[in-house]
Amino acid sequence: MNCHPLKLILTAIALSCLPAVAEEMPATTTLKGKVKLPTDVSAGINMDGLALTKAVAVLKGAYRHPRPPYPANWGEMKPEQRRKWQQEFSNSEAYDEYQKTVKAAVAKRFSVKTKVAADGSFSFDNIKPAWYELSVSIMHDKSQGEPNYEHARAHAMHQFFIKKTDQDHVMNPMTLKVKNVILAGDMAPDFTINRYDGGEFKLSDLRGKYLLMDFWATWCVPCIAEIPNLEAAHEKYAGSKFQVMGLSVDQKIDAPANFLKKKPSEYLQGYVGSDERYAIIREAYGITNIPSIWLIGPNGRIIARDLRGKGLQKAVSTVLSQSSAE
Repeated sequence: MNCHPLKLILTAIALSCLPAVAEEMPATTTLKGKVKLPTDVSAGINMDGLALTKAVAVLKGAYRHPRPPYPANWGEMKPEQRRKWQQEFSNSEAYDEYQKTVKAAVAKRFSVKTKVAADGSFSFDNIKPAWYELSVSIMHDKSQGEPNYEHARAHAMHQFFIKKTDQDHVMNPMTLKVKNVILAGDMAPDFTINRYDGGEFKLSDLRGKYLLMDFWATWCVPCIAEIPNLEAAHEKYAGSKFQVMGLSVDQKIDAPANFLKKKPSEYLQGYVGSDERYAIIREAYGITNIPSIWLIGPNGRIIARDLRGKGLQKAVSTVLSQSSAE
């Protein structure tokens, strides 16, 4: 059936007179939270300068960390084979490419941040229903870049879903967990180290040299993977100006002692253990995971921390070159 031209014109006019339909906007809510500093902390924790006005709240969306390119038989590999693969991978071009995919994935992740008020309160507006990770941190004054747990003197984190948008999403109050943070320029806290021959010495006894110090354990796969990098630094730079030292944090001294008998170390080794004494060392340095590798100057001040892989030798090479030029 054909339509009359006049009817088509009248229909078009009628449609143009209808009220415009507003685009449906996604429902959002306001996220509200509050944090406080702890009232009971260890005597070894430095609370000087900590204030809620220095805190930053960061809200992040769901994130899937890129999986390393493990070999097809990874599940069948023995621990020694896995350690060897990780060490080789961390020093390969494939590792550099993998880090690029990690950075790209992190860059795409939803992330917003806001400052915390003096009373510990904070809020985020226009938040869509979804899964989120919230972290609140007070960073070390010397820390640069985005807030991160390793350099945070105080930190709290919570993961949750937001489902409803008909009212504000109010979180339960959180208490910040505080810890010491030692960064470049800070003095390295002194402590006592056990020798495997039964003797003892102090960290301060090694003053006068650049010291590459590694906290490790026999059960830690990434720790074992870093040993060849430490050996390479020792072989290339050890001498009157530089020394490498490994410090086992195994529960009992027998574990590293037996490990070092089977695989003798080319560099200095000591034991601090994971007993009460190591707990004090861990607290003093703010160590949260191992391997924890530090570069200390002849004057006992920290030059770099959290060293790994290629960055380890690069850091040593840089400071020794600067020292020679002075």
